[in-house]
Amino acid sequence: MPVLQTPDGTTLYHEVTGKGDPIVFVHEFGGDYRSWYRQISELSRSFCCITFSARGFLPSDIPSNRSQYGQEQSTGDLLALLDHLNIEAAHLVGTSMGSFTSLDFSLNHPDRVLSVTLVGNSSGPRDADERENYRKTWVGHEIQLREDRGGDGAVAVLEDDPAYQSFQKDDPEGWSTYAANLRDQSPEGAVHVLSTLHWNRRSLFDDVARLKAFDKPVMLVTGDEDYYLVGATNVLLYDILPDVRWHRFPATGHLVNIERAEAFNAQLAEFVGKQEKRT
Repeated sequence: MPVLQTPDGTTLYHEVTGKGDPIVFVHEFGGDYRSWYRQISELSRSFCCITFSARGFLPSDIPSNRSQYGQEQSTGDLLALLDHLNIEAAHLVGTSMGSFTSLDFSLNHPDRVLSVTLVGNSSGPRDADERENYRKTWVGHEIQLREDRGGDGAVAVLEDDPAYQSFQKDDPEGWSTYAANLRDQSPEGAVHVLSTLHWNRRSLFDDVARLKAFDKPVMLVTGDEDYYLVGATNVLLYDILPDVRWHRFPATGHLVNIERAEAFNAQLAEFVGKQEKRT
């Protein structure tokens, strides 16, 4: 099993498929390395595609010490992955939680980034009222369900979530696979991630200066049936990032890369290909 060990001793599972310029895919909270199967099957024909499971998500380690979780650790794991694979710089593609980590990594290590694609990226709470509501109605609720019902609780949350309705309606087979993968994930790991990385998420609206200074190419990808804050966050990013494009998908929810895989893959291949021609 291909694994690497991070500086704090956490073991991360990863897969490398194909040859060419490297694309690292960073998964969402509801997923793992398998979230990208519709990308890998197509894009590995032209690129070196790298997937991994973040700490807290099987088959990577589930550290029992909560101090080993958080945004700093997740961003550091991405650096450890590139170092382990001897990759000087890569294209980063993230969804949701993974998009926030991809952007955080890019702002902290711009020399290790060729381009960034952010799917369903959302800022953290913008003020005290939003933070209180975010922690109470989403993070706290998720923690309680994971503690009470494990993987079944995780699936129940998304089954009723408006941002996942189009996925369930348009692709019931794909949704069934996604839900089965989610149900089998570690409730302990999920609670640790929720209690740290999500609980303490900062707001991108407080990061304007660094975002304005980031000059690598960025592609924003959103579904128009996603969470309201995704739209507001991407308006901010589109307005202030120096080199940015934005693709909006109608009648699509949070997981554009799965729901609209064919169109997403074509756009990603074109976007990444353009950046390679520049270098």
